[in-house]
Amino acid sequence: MEIGNYSVDDNKTLTYSIFNTSFGNCGILRSDKRILRLILPPLTKNELKEDIREYLRYHPGCKIISSSYNDVIENSIKRYFDGKKIDFKFPVDLSPCTPFQRKVYEITRTIPYGKVRTYKWIAARLGLPAASRAVGNALSRNPVPLLIPCHRVIREDGGMGGFTAPGGIDLKIKMLRMEAHLGS
Repeated sequence: MEIGNYSVDDNKTLTYSIFNTSFGNCGILRSDKRILRLILPPLTKNELKEDIREYLRYHPGCKIISSSYNDVIENSIKRYFDGKKIDFKFPVDLSPCTPFQRKVYEITRTIPYGKVRTYKWIAARLGLPAASRAVGNALSRNPVPLLIPCHRVIREDGGMGGFTAPGGIDLKIKMLRMEAHLGS
């Protein structure tokens, strides 16, 4: 996965697509070069459109248009939700994120499919062993969940911790079960 400091310029056209997976509707907002936002299920198409429009608050000079084609990114996400092991290496835009958040995301993206790590594990890799809560806060703001697999981060005691994607903890558990970390 490529993570860069790309910034969306004023008067730039962004495209979004809403597509169905076996888990429900997903949405992607992207520039011509990077993924800006990935919205996981379960949201209705109208809720997804509203979430995507909300992005305009942060980039008021941009126009957002619908894209009606399935591309490599969408097909990869669909295959993931069909239970296929996918290595998401798509370029993402983390320019709105803080340097701390970017470091957390860099470490999180190294967590392999079917594995979990703890908030404390990430904090230790940051050199800040007492920063588990700060790691959790950073992950709660992940603009591209799944591409940066924050669902694979759990508490030290084995509890799920949080998951701010629309499906919440239920979606996190379902994704981890699908990845064979949790039993049925």
